[in-house]
Amino acid sequence: MAKRMRILLTCYFYLPSTAGLWPYVKELKQALEREGHEVDLLTHHPDVLKYYISNSGKFVMKYKVKYQVQEKVGPLYDQYFPGLDARVKDYEFERISFELAASCFDLWKYDLIHAQDVISARAMARIKPKQTPLIATLHGAFAHEQLLQEEIKSKDSIRWHYAMFRDHYGAIAADEIIVPSEWLKGMLIKENNVPSDNITVVPYGIHIDSFMERMEQTPLIGPPNNKRIIACPARLSVEKGHKYLLEALVKLKQERDDWVCWLMGDGVLRDELMQLTKECNLQHNVLFMGSQHNVPVLLKISDIFVLPSIQDNLPFAVMEAQLAGKPIVVTDAGGLPGMIEHNKTGLIAKAGSGESLYLNIKEALDNEALRESMGKNAREFGLSNWPIERMIAGLFAVYEETIKKGDKVRKATKRNQSSPLVSEQLSMIATPFDHHDGENLWKRLYPQLPSEYSILDSGFIRVLNEYKNYGS
Repeated sequence: MAKRMRILLTCYFYLPSTAGLWPYVKELKQALEREGHEVDLLTHHPDVLKYYISNSGKFVMKYKVKYQVQEKVGPLYDQYFPGLDARVKDYEFERISFELAASCFDLWKYDLIHAQDVISARAMARIKPKQTPLIATLHGAFAHEQLLQEEIKSKDSIRWHYAMFRDHYGAIAADEIIVPSEWLKGMLIKENNVPSDNITVVPYGIHIDSFMERMEQTPLIGPPNNKRIIACPARLSVEKGHKYLLEALVKLKQERDDWVCWLMGDGVLRDELMQLTKECNLQHNVLFMGSQHNVPVLLKISDIFVLPSIQDNLPFAVMEAQLAGKPIVVTDAGGLPGMIEHNKTGLIAKAGSGESLYLNIKEALDNEALRESMGKNAREFGLSNWPIERMIAGLFAVYEETIKKGDKVRKATKRNQSSPLVSEQLSMIATPFDHHDGENLWKRLYPQLPSEYSILDSGFIRVLNEYKNYGS
């Protein structure tokens, strides 16, 4: 792209973080800045108490906005949709609060907004200037993840219907949609009724030189004597399938004890998995390492890589293992089979099967020649497919096409000027809270919102009217 732009990256979830989509956002921001673009990042702060533009000093205290949203919107839900599931109400309070806070940050000054999830995509579409293009990169099947995590108990519940509404409307809110895998594209089309025309597959990328430098650093932990290392870098959450890995390792230990498994990552299942490890008598074989900031160097000293996911997309962990030249064992969940050629660059087990994982891990450990050939082939595949330059070229092509499509709209629309209230507005929201400031808050927010803005989302109201059963 010849033109230098001001780009706003947005994400509802907090960033930076030690896992999840942070590697993608970090690589994207740095690559755009290397090309001369000015890039801001609007997200929840890691303390989850405020929304902020990272590295700018600008923030909005969350509780001030959310309190007013609850005061204004809550009674309407109670009146027209009595008994509405409290979690669903809070989902909407959260999204509305995010979009109102985002309106404080001079959205008119950006040439392009690039959302990283369905929540921020929907929010940005409702408040951004009409002439500003909106692109969304979607990184997973959010509703299905919540179902796996049992945040949603049943597909008959209002939570499921809300989640499907959120994923559909969040996707179609964008002018163009980017996904990292063909699997996720298919999910959006089949499960969320998203038209295929505006979906482009752009796989993730890694700054390979930087990765190789990190891989050459000195590890803080050395390999145990005469033990094979099975590396599993993944957050400890249900979709990553660790319990099936433990089932596989129980079987493996019955045959051989010349291995250790390094679980690199943290998460909500840590205590449960540690207890299960003890119950399986694996506490001397499985090491919970917590979040690691230099996975590449740990991969280098590992013998095989395992990812036992029951749902996944295009995980950076597999990409890094390939660049490190490691033999890989994954499952057939989600987009994983698209990353691995069975018996050539890795082995593919059946998702949700400890037995299948065991057989494939055993084969990798038993066959040194196979390990070496798969590692070599994996590295060649990674070097060919994961350079950050390929990802950026794909993104730039989508950016240019989106801007080109919107040129007529932008030429016909006069750009808004900055409101004199903006600096006062940010200052006011960052000051100590006074409930009497509620109306003043709205007076400061409204000038930043589109003239047709409604605090209630018509799509959500339509879902409630159609579903009728509002309880959990």
